Amino acid sequence: MIRQFALAGVLLLSGCGSIVVEDGSRKTDPQAAARDRVALAAEYIRKGEDDKALGYLQLALKSDPDSAEAHNLMGVVLERDGSIAAADREFRKAIRLREDYSQAHNNYGSFLFRQQRYKDAMKQFEIAADDISYNRRGQAFESYGRSAWMLGDKEKAEQAFSRGLNFDANLPMATLYMGEIQLEQKNYEAARNLYKRYLQLTSDMPQSAQSLWLGIRLERRFGDKDALASYELALKRLYPESPEYKQYQMTLRTDK
Repeated sequence: MIRQFALAGVLLLSGCGSIVVEDGSRKTDPQAAARDRVALAAEYIRKGEDDKALGYLQLALKSDPDSAEAHNLMGVVLERDGSIAAADREFRKAIRLREDYSQAHNNYGSFLFRQQRYKDAMKQFEIAADDISYNRRGQAFESYGRSAWMLGDKEKAEQAFSRGLNFDANLPMATLYMGEIQLEQKNYEAARNLYKRYLQLTSDMPQSAQSLWLGIRLERRFGDKDALASYELALKRLYPESPEYKQYQMTLRTDK
């Protein structure tokens, strides 16, 4: 699943949200105060302390109701709370306030992907990926590719994964899907190399059902019996209800 939200770009504090006026007193700058509170909310989101993040975002929006950054992160928090309709409204509000806000487009795309609204998600990822100033273009292309894959458009998916990897060679999901594509195209050595690269990139994480199934198909061809047995056992134990395990079982019946 696409779960990572972009929080970069909201962490610079602006000096406690106040400015010094000519008589030496301090006057609150509502927009600066909102930025400070959004920055604090982003930190709490990173820590998983969503209640505290929500409180700061509410204060930010009280200071500046038109803070696109606050609405964007409000969408993040509300989705994690299960308030799907409200999260959707917040992401759309952030984008209405700043149409060129690529971070919000990317976050909204991730939200839409999780709601299985893949066509809508593609539009958001495309906007983010086309922004040459956006520092997460590679991930946006990766996410665009995954959305296209879910819609059955593997040609667009392959193009997007390739472009994403050109921006960032360390994208694990783009690497995994390119392995799938190479296997389908019978480029077996390339598929295996991509799979090994994926395992390197995700060495601190358990394999997914998708990656285990890819590994099984590859080792059936390349003949590493120990790796094959390990992948088969992991798929059975960890993902017995997955579509990949059902595909695996079907191949066992076919081979008999």
